[in-house]
Amino acid sequence: MDDWAEIEAAAERRTDRVLAELTDRWGDHERREQIRYGPAEIDPDGPPASLAAQLETMGGIVSVVVFYTDERRETVLVYNSRGGWEPIGGRIEPGQRPEETARAEASEEAGIEIRLDDLLYTRRVEYVWDSGHTAQVPLAQFAATRTDGILRVEREGDTHPAVSRSHPGLSRGTGLFDAETLPPLRRDRDLVVDLLDDPPAWEPEAEPESESESESESETEVEAESETKSESESDRT
Repeated sequence: MDDWAEIEAAAERRTDRVLAELTDRWGDHERREQIRYGPAEIDPDGPPASLAAQLETMGGIVSVVVFYTDERRETVLVYNSRGGWEPIGGRIEPGQRPEETARAEASEEAGIEIRLDDLLYTRRVEYVWDSGHTAQVPLAQFAATRTDGILRVEREGDTHPAVSRSHPGLSRGTGLFDAETLPPLRRDRDLVVDLLDDPPAWEPEAEPESESESESESETEVEAESETKSESESDRT
């Protein structure tokens, strides 16, 4: 493609802007080395004819390590349709901020709502097409905590046609894992282990009193009060 150099340059400028805006919103964070990614089975064989079409296909990548509670003892993982457990994640859609993608993917993949707590790292990804053309896109890795919802399984359906054709009705697995049960991951296992390594000390919640216990305590208080009054009256006489 004669004009691909212009599209490639525009994609790099857009990546610069997205990463700079993340720094503005989250402050300083780890910046990892650039990696190469692609091509994916679900993508067209050749590169698109415009930056807008490039962003429609691959606008960037977001991943989010989600903890099920504030205690950070268990993390939510999804079983990728191509095999293997990994943190929740997906592609940045046109017009989305990375933060919006993280929340959307958590809802779509696991049925939960999340609170983003931290930006763990960013990096540049060189997306590679079958033709050899490349385009630079941003990647953001967040940490988050579930605020609502119960884990569910995402049904792939028509979202990934190439996958659906070979595996109609394929479902994506979801799981909840602590440091001891954490399985091998497709990516970022060391990061997840570090985050799970030192959770806050667990303290059991106080069990609510039963009605009989409450009634017994009330009766004891009444008896004690009566005894006190009797003693006071005896002293006066």
